[in-house]
Amino acid sequence: MHMNTVNLPRYVSLLKNLRAVAFLDPNAKIPAEEIRWLKRKYKYRNIGIAQNLLIALNAEIKEYFTKKPFEILESPLSEIGQFVEVISSVKPEVPKYVFETLVLASCYVNALIILGRESFSTLKPFIAWEMKSTAELPEIEVKRNLRIVGYAILDFHDKIITEAYKTLREISEVIRKAKSFDKAKEKLEKLIDKRRKMAERDGEKRFWRLKQTGKEKERTVIAYFDIIPLISEILIRKGEEKLIDFICESSQNLSMALSLTPAFILQLG
Repeated sequence: MHMNTVNLPRYVSLLKNLRAVAFLDPNAKIPAEEIRWLKRKYKYRNIGIAQNLLIALNAEIKEYFTKKPFEILESPLSEIGQFVEVISSVKPEVPKYVFETLVLASCYVNALIILGRESFSTLKPFIAWEMKSTAELPEIEVKRNLRIVGYAILDFHDKIITEAYKTLREISEVIRKAKSFDKAKEKLEKLIDKRRKMAERDGEKRFWRLKQTGKEKERTVIAYFDIIPLISEILIRKGEEKLIDFICESSQNLSMALSLTPAFILQLG
């Protein structure tokens, strides 16, 4: 069984005060204007940043994220931290900070704020659904959409993580016992498709204002990300016993990591 040590007071406090989880590509141009905007708008609330992302940033930009409103997020349970490590060890081509950011957004029940369109492309392999728009986004609309994207993850979190965990656990046990991949593949495809449809339904309903035609160049403004396709690919790739064993021996707490993650792409100017 995985040991679960947690600084519960800090986790609860952050859970209450966190408004989003920030993401940026460490290899992209520094999104200085977007960072300044966040600092101005979230004086009294916190924005999280994954510990591994902070490590990946160069010294010049790292400094921005060591002061308010930014809070460095760690895995709330050691089991969640181990999960990130296992995925990184079997899928090293996916930067650890990318996977960890998506997992922590789920654990802290917060949406992502992606700083700049350049950073968005790093997350493209995880897109379940995206909304492109030509609508202009004055500051009032940016704030409105950030608020809406924050509500989105709250509304479907519990239901979606419970179902995902149950399915992954069942499938892992079937693979471990019977080495049966066909049934597992079918079940996983159904789960992924269901989540994709849910993301689309939820996004279309919530972000209808973005469908209005504007004068901006068409770009993605909202995206919903899903880590289940990556987990599915690892489980079905024969011989990935490390992840199969990990899920079989996991507790229900692992479900915290398995939400769809909605995101707003913040691009100013």
